[in-house]
Amino acid sequence: MNKKFKHFISILLSLAVVVGSAMIVSAVEPRYSDTHSVTVRLMFDGTTAGCEAEVEGASGTTSITNGHLTLKDSRGNVVGDWSNKKSYTTSLSISESVSGLTKGETYTLSFSANVNRNGKAEPVSGSKTMTCPK
Repeated sequence: MNKKFKHFISILLSLAVVVGSAMIVSAVEPRYSDTHSVTVRLMFDGTTAGCEAEVEGASGTTSITNGHLTLKDSRGNVVGDWSNKKSYTTSLSISESVSGLTKGETYTLSFSANVNRNGKAEPVSGSKTMTCPK
C-alpha cells in the first residue's frame, strides 16, 4: 500500500473511534447513590397522552418527595402539570393523562423528585420526548 492510502485509512479509523465514543457517552444515564431507578414513560392513544414516572429508592429510603411531572409542547407551553407527589415507602409511581393534544405535535414529559435516605435528599430526574401520531 502506498503511504497516502495508509495515512487516509489511519485518519478514517481515528474519526470512527471518536464518533463511536461520542455516541456511547451520550447514551449514559445518570448514576445515583440512593436510587435504583428512575423511569419516565410517555404514550399516546389518539390525542390523549399517558404520562408515567416511577422511582425506586435504595434500601433504607424513608420517603420520596417533591414529585413533579410536567408535559410541555414543542413551544414550551405546559399542557399537563402534577406536583407535590410523594410516597413514604421506597418507591413512587405517578400515572396521569392529558387529552385534547394535537396530532403531529412533539411533547416532552419531565419528571423530578427527591429520594430521602440516610438523612439526605438525593434529587432525581428524567424526561421523555415523543410526537403525537398523526
